[in-house]
Amino acid sequence: MKKFFMSIVAAVILLVSSQNAYAADDFAVEVLNLVNAERARVGVAPLRLADDLQAASAIRAREIVGYFSHTRPDGSDCFTVMRNRGRTCGENIAAGHGSATETVAQWMDSQGHRENILNPAFKELGVGYAYEDYSDYRHYWVQLFRG
Repeated sequence: MKKFFMSIVAAVILLVSSQNAYAADDFAVEVLNLVNAERARVGVAPLRLADDLQAASAIRAREIVGYFSHTRPDGSDCFTVMRNRGRTCGENIAAGHGSATETVAQWMDSQGHRENILNPAFKELGVGYAYEDYSDYRHYWVQLFRG
């Protein structure tokens, strides 16, 4: 009976983890489309998703659940999560909204975040999303930009 119960628990954990990963991938594409629409409005070339920035953004999204800052929990700069920084890079973080639309609108209403989104020097994007039920904001978002 104990083995059966543990198998059920493991299956539920796997299902929830895979749903969160699926949601994060869907959110990345949705954020990319919203950001590229904003860039198109001002005549800036679209961004493309980069796998390594996706992975780095996922790490940062988990980090900001417990330490909401552009500084990493170990005290290092947020860009140390990126293996290849390129010529220029940027980070946007947000918390609290459960949809990509609301989060991108929040970023666009902030001068510094808006500047990152519309920066023509940036060519690539990574989007991270984390959900933590027992946290202050529940929904955590990260954009990493590279030019």
